[in-house]
Amino acid sequence: MSGYEVDGRLVATPETTGSGKPEVRAVDAFGRRSSPVRAQERPADDSWRQSFAGGGLDDFDDTHLERRYHLSARRGCVNPYSGSGGRLVLDMPCGSDTAVLRARRLLRLSQSNGLGEPDELGRVAVVTDAAGPHGALVLDLVPGTPDRTGPVPPADAVRVVVDDSVAPGTRGAGVLHRFEVVLTRAGVRVLQDGAQIATSPVVPSWREASVVIGMTPPPGYPSRVEVDAVGVTGPLQQVDEVVETQIVAGTLRVLGPDEQAPGIGTARAPLRGAPSARLRATVHIGDGGDLNGLVAQLGPARVPLRPVVSGWSAAQGSELTVTGDVPAELLTADGPDALTPFVLRMPGASQAQVLESYLEVPGPSPVTMATAPAEPPPVLPVMTAELIRVTPNEATLVITLDAAAARSVAPLAGFEVYVDSGHAATLPMPGGVGGRHELTISLKGSHNVEVRLRPEDPGRQTDSVWLELSRSSR
Repeated sequence: MSGYEVDGRLVATPETTGSGKPEVRAVDAFGRRSSPVRAQERPADDSWRQSFAGGGLDDFDDTHLERRYHLSARRGCVNPYSGSGGRLVLDMPCGSDTAVLRARRLLRLSQSNGLGEPDELGRVAVVTDAAGPHGALVLDLVPGTPDRTGPVPPADAVRVVVDDSVAPGTRGAGVLHRFEVVLTRAGVRVLQDGAQIATSPVVPSWREASVVIGMTPPPGYPSRVEVDAVGVTGPLQQVDEVVETQIVAGTLRVLGPDEQAPGIGTARAPLRGAPSARLRATVHIGDGGDLNGLVAQLGPARVPLRPVVSGWSAAQGSELTVTGDVPAELLTADGPDALTPFVLRMPGASQAQVLESYLEVPGPSPVTMATAPAEPPPVLPVMTAELIRVTPNEATLVITLDAAAARSVAPLAGFEVYVDSGHAATLPMPGGVGGRHELTISLKGSHNVEVRLRPEDPGRQTDSVWLELSRSSR
């Protein structure tokens, strides 16, 4: 089967969200439907919440996200909203971004037993749909307070990656699953909906760590990620409230100590009259430079920046979060309205880039999340095609229509094949979802081949793939 029709909605995987007992039909690669059956609801199991009964479970009922998390992401391409049922909705219209949440509440390991299982030291739970088809969920437990950990986490971090390589085929697009990282005296266990999917003998040497949650939706078209709950065990904590103000450096390249800076600064308004302030930044490390000499230039002041984690990696391509205290002379009620320039500097800087920078000022954040927009509209499957020369006079055209990552699929009418701009074949699939198709075409010599995908809705924009077949193609 290439997909399913659930109460008139097309999906590509057998797991989907809904309520009640919908009518379901299987759909083959040509759009043909099976006889309907009634789906069975999966019973909810909330017993896992008992592990976080001490107040360490966040159900996102509060729209003040910034008071509990720092969101590191490309602004405008990752937009947080408050969703129905108390969910965090991360709308990602650009189609190729990652959102990273750092919980301000730390994971603090227990000194004794008495949690959910023998020898358990602590656990983290995340209920999300981020690990659906072609997506990824990365859970990092890192001593310190990094905003991002990048591809190379610190040596003493615990990293868990859940993607298509882990329990493939068990997660549908847009379907929430519970992922738990359980730290014990014997190692680490990873659970999906209570079932073990991975283990590691690693036992952390630290007693407390930040919970950093990275979420990457399927690439290629606008998407969204939902987070229903985050749980962190440990005693109740008093988390310092801060107001964040994003500031953008005059150049995203880290400059040398005496290199000329652009005449671009940042407004001093967030600092004016503040009791104290910190500057935080995350830097993508290049192929050199002395990170011990990293400073931020805020107008006339140069603020030394120090890593927020120990044991950080200086490997090329890694990401490092640094922080520095803003000097008191920049916090006065009087003085200039702007601090110019604002840049980061480092001895021997080479290809290092500023990924993010912002100010933290003590106080409750006034920022609230708006209500999430409507569910994204159905999307067409992602089409790929390949031409394989079989004989000097024939070629096989392999067309794959992958809709696994779509929450809802726009139905297809079929596709057409054109050879050297002339119509060669039509494959109808009225109401189709996708699938894999092979066509044998009589082609002698070199040719250009185009495959045009036709949606059932004539007003929806189509898609096409161009291929070249040479005499020697195999």
